[in-house]
Amino acid sequence: MTTFNVVRKNSNRVRPGTRLQFDYWLLLTVAGLLIIGMMMVYSTTFDYGLLFKDDPTYYFQRQFVAMLLGLAGILVIMQFDYHAFRRISVPFLALTLLGLIVVLFFGESIFGAQRGIYEGSYQPSEVAKIATILYIAHWLSSKGDRIKDLTYGLLPFSFLTGVVCALIVQQPDVSTAVLIALICFTLFFIAGADWRQFAVAALVGGVVFLIIINTLPHAAARVDAFKQTLRDPAQASWHVQQTLIALGRGGWFGVGIGESTQKFGPLPAAHTDGVFAILGEELGLMGTLTFIGLLAMMVYRGIRTALNARDIYGSLLALGITAWLGFQALINIAVITAVIPFTGIPLPFLSYGGSSLLFSMLGIGILLNISRDAAIERRVQPERK
Repeated sequence: MTTFNVVRKNSNRVRPGTRLQFDYWLLLTVAGLLIIGMMMVYSTTFDYGLLFKDDPTYYFQRQFVAMLLGLAGILVIMQFDYHAFRRISVPFLALTLLGLIVVLFFGESIFGAQRGIYEGSYQPSEVAKIATILYIAHWLSSKGDRIKDLTYGLLPFSFLTGVVCALIVQQPDVSTAVLIALICFTLFFIAGADWRQFAVAALVGGVVFLIIINTLPHAAARVDAFKQTLRDPAQASWHVQQTLIALGRGGWFGVGIGESTQKFGPLPAAHTDGVFAILGEELGLMGTLTFIGLLAMMVYRGIRTALNARDIYGSLLALGITAWLGFQALINIAVITAVIPFTGIPLPFLSYGGSSLLFSMLGIGILLNISRDAAIERRVQPERK
């Protein structure tokens, strides 16, 4: 385990001249993702706006408001030391769990899933991603080597992760539950868990996952459809066929912004789960590679931030956020390219959805805060000597 400098001196103050010493490359990368994302949101929703709200910019405006709230959230987060998240991690997770319970009883059913309220604009499962990361990073960093002990490590960790995932599965939202489990176990491994504990946890988690996908009718149907696709691609489900048609139609450079035909009916949920296919249709292979390159740059800068963090808490927090955004993007793109069974999960910064965009940006704000803290530490170290 890497040794981190945990000495703190005036930790709650931002030193003069260091307020702007954050990761500019990360900020520019996210700006590029937001530009492409807002462009695709308008391209894929203007017809919905005309049809349902008599305003082609209705959904774009809602996404734009979410982006502004995200920018405001980043500015707020940058005003204090990220260690303050330790103090709010427990109540924040408790409120999130309450929200996950409330949505099961009072949430709005959309396409057979009960995940949100207020026309789906607030989804507790989106909040659960960042709330779980904040708590797990705090919990693991406070345990130290004791996480290798069964009673201090694997059992309480598995219970906590299991409760969050079980509530999300009830919506049902298997993909988000799997994503949160992947993030948590990644942090558990990075924090220094005994490899035998990790192997047992992975085995039990895999068995539970298999039980879930064979028990829930919609999950089993999607797995059967994927198996059928592997045997005969011509027999792929309608959704998979339309995403592949969109990607193929785009060619190298696409048919042009706004010129997609798949978004006008053939491809369901083109503005949410299927937006990557529309990106490929309108901007072609070059457009998709550009977006993937920006995502890869974001992940690289996130890992770099984690490595430069001055303590284990900052490192785990940065890795958790990076794993969240990276895994989620990977799952969505794998679904759209028919690499894994179809599942509904938004593509960070590209899919329409206020909750997804807002909390993704708040995660970026935390990364920027940690990167600034590392810059302050590098500047202070020579003064200590």
